Amino acid sequence: MSTFFSNPRAGFQSKKKLILSEISKFIDSGEYILGSQVKKFEIEFNQFLNNGGYFVSCANGTDAITLSLLAYGISKGNVIVPSHTATASIIGIKKAGCSPVYADVDPETLLISLHAIESILKSNKNIKAILAVHLYGNGLHMKSLNKLAKLYNCIVIEDCAQSCGTFIHGKQSGTMAAAGTFSFFPTKNLPALGDGGGIWLPTKKLQIQAQSIRQYGWNQERVVTIPNGMNSRLDEIQAVILRVRLKTLKKEILQRRKIASLYNLHLSQNFSRVSEGSHQKSSYHLYVVRVSNRPKLIKYMQKHGIFLGIHYFPCNHMNGLFSKKSPKLPITEKIVAEVISLPIFPELRAKDQMQIIKLLNEF
Repeated sequence: MSTFFSNPRAGFQSKKKLILSEISKFIDSGEYILGSQVKKFEIEFNQFLNNGGYFVSCANGTDAITLSLLAYGISKGNVIVPSHTATASIIGIKKAGCSPVYADVDPETLLISLHAIESILKSNKNIKAILAVHLYGNGLHMKSLNKLAKLYNCIVIEDCAQSCGTFIHGKQSGTMAAAGTFSFFPTKNLPALGDGGGIWLPTKKLQIQAQSIRQYGWNQERVVTIPNGMNSRLDEIQAVILRVRLKTLKKEILQRRKIASLYNLHLSQNFSRVSEGSHQKSSYHLYVVRVSNRPKLIKYMQKHGIFLGIHYFPCNHMNGLFSKKSPKLPITEKIVAEVISLPIFPELRAKDQMQIIKLLNEF
């Protein structure tokens, strides 16, 4: 039997009966677009985040980034972003009408470098926002980043596609800046059975703004009053599924941490770990190590039915159309050839994980 770095099917199979029961009730309700299920999910997820504010759902995590910028009236100018992130982060910026300015990463955390951000802020006077990507389940030092952004009069948006359930300075990621964006793609910590996303915002005014933009720029009378409107609604059926999955999210994140601790304890020191940092408590969306001979390792593990992941290659500033006029980012360019994601998902059994560790150590 094969083991992959992620296994969304296993999570849904264990909850299949309950999910189907709730979907049946939803079908009978007749509410299929922005109905009671979406409203309930938005309230319940905001309660999970537990730091005040408001949560607005949308169609996917990419749109969440676009909506967060537009909610603040940012439809042009530059946004600082790490090149080492999912392509969705870059597309979300571009869809808002803004241009990405790529920053290098810290060699220990592999998250966007605060020194690189400061260097860009000093030389570029047209920076409107910083997209703080919390990668692998690990979070940036938000106190330092917010302080830096304030000095240069730009906002910080947290990209929490991989950090749902991560605590930073004792608070949930996504609630510590101007906005926090989330993805509910099937492989995420909180998964839908399809696409889904949303934004945490600190004020009622911003909530209303984002709600209007996600549905054509309408007001309550369906009059277009806000520019750059779009169609980005979370499906009611996905809200049903997310409400079921939300009930076990905390337990599943604890299981991810347990799996990570086994890797930390038993995996050979020949595998270079990514620094977690004392300011946060990671949700371990991914467990990433760095190796010098990645192709050989991938081939070796595949022979034993273990399929590892790569997050991410190529890096965005060297990726096709995105590479035009892009800077050199030496740390990013080095680590994208070394990073590899090991299997980590709540349903991974300890005996199977120990076999994976045994194979890795023998290699």
